[in-house]
Amino acid sequence: MLESFCAVMVILALGDLISAKTRGVLPSIFVISVLFLAGYWSGLLPADVVSQVGLGAPLANFALSVMVVQMGSMVSLKRLAWEWRSVAIAVTGLAGMMAFLLIFGKMIIDWETVVAATPPLTGGLTAAQMMAQAAAERGFSSLAVLATVIYVFQGFVGYPLAAWCLRMEDRRLLEIRRADPLALPDEGAGEARPFFSTLQRTTTFTRITLIALVALAAELTSAATRALLTRLSPALAVYTLHPLVLCFLFGCLATKYRITDRRPLARTSTVGFLAVIVTASAMEFLSGATPEMVQSSLPALVVAIGVGTAGLVCFSAAASRFFDTSIPLAVALSLTAFFGFPPSFLLTDEAARHLASNSDEYHFLMQRTLPQMMVGGFVTVLIASVLIAGLFVKILG
Repeated sequence: MLESFCAVMVILALGDLISAKTRGVLPSIFVISVLFLAGYWSGLLPADVVSQVGLGAPLANFALSVMVVQMGSMVSLKRLAWEWRSVAIAVTGLAGMMAFLLIFGKMIIDWETVVAATPPLTGGLTAAQMMAQAAAERGFSSLAVLATVIYVFQGFVGYPLAAWCLRMEDRRLLEIRRADPLALPDEGAGEARPFFSTLQRTTTFTRITLIALVALAAELTSAATRALLTRLSPALAVYTLHPLVLCFLFGCLATKYRITDRRPLARTSTVGFLAVIVTASAMEFLSGATPEMVQSSLPALVVAIGVGTAGLVCFSAAASRFFDTSIPLAVALSLTAFFGFPPSFLLTDEAARHLASNSDEYHFLMQRTLPQMMVGGFVTVLIASVLIAGLFVKILG
């Protein structure tokens, strides 16, 4: 177990080091993904190396919930209320991806391949599984493989593109702030301290307890909502808000109503290990793609990701003009369809860390970019992708 843990940590460390040396040009999550894939394919890493260490489920599910509460605590409700624009941009980007695939993709690859490739590109393991299962049931075994391979490899395009866009946006924001510090004021300045501030200053366990209770409240609310909708009609259960969406929202509310302070985990020295858990767990899915699967699907894989990315970028860039958002940020939040959470947070955090010259600038950048990236990821991966997959499953049939 210790050997496997060290192997995983060496890969994560190499990703961090290479990212630091390139100032984020090669994002760590991209480097880590390449190293994990090389390890799986070469046989140096067992397929269940993450589970051997104990960093997979259920520990990863707990870590994700707690981390999302932490991210919600960094965003004010006022800021979150403005994120309807992010929703509109993300949906527009997905519409562009589908339009390009259905129009131009069909000119290069056959119709069934376009239909099978589209839902996985919109993000989400559930969408990929739905499409793979539907293709297999209808006798399209090669398309079932394609759906899985696209889900695995779309991040290799999304990671560097999103990192590049986030760096452009962070540079723009820093230039504005440094020219006029009052032009973009920090959010949350002058807030009242939380009710439990005295206890939180003196005990780490109190902070973690409060965060865990907020996450639990979100999980229970999601479960109760699903049960209620199922009782009304089983078909309505799919409209239940994902627990992670509620964790993010409840994190905002907990800070607003002074249950916790902002960035509570940063004051407990636990963020680093939680980041290890969520990053390592995100690498498990790479073990599902073999070289043979990639080789058989390569032409369709290249066409689907290339055409889909072009449509997403064009439409989200155009939408930025209508919703008063910069083009780099609009493209970055739409690209969350290619990877979702936790990479959406890791890429945002990494870009801010490499470009900020001090902690104040880092927190400023995170306040300005994290809400869009999180909301974009939730909309594309947790909500829209499932609805799109349901539609395309019917089209394939």
